[in-house]
Amino acid sequence: VKISENEPMRFNELYRNIPSVSEKMLSQVLRQLTTDGIIRRELFPDVPPRTEYSVTDFGRTLLPHVEALINWGRDNFDTIMSNRKKQK
Repeated sequence: VKISENEPMRFNELYRNIPSVSEKMLSQVLRQLTTDGIIRRELFPDVPPRTEYSVTDFGRTLLPHVEALINWGRDNFDTIMSNRKKQK
């Protein structure tokens, strides 16, 4: 599940889908991405309150670049890990 698929996601959904992130770090990153205009934060006055996050149109312009970076990392993972082992 990706926030970029046009479906708003709640904080706990994001938290569960990002295995190595702390709640504090996720909260900080979402706050910064919201400030930058990449993520939209929408608060609903339900009881209890509900907050959803979605990618803005501006944020969608970043996605192809992020996906290219992810693909580069996957393609070069073995080399990166080998280089890290050499440093130890």
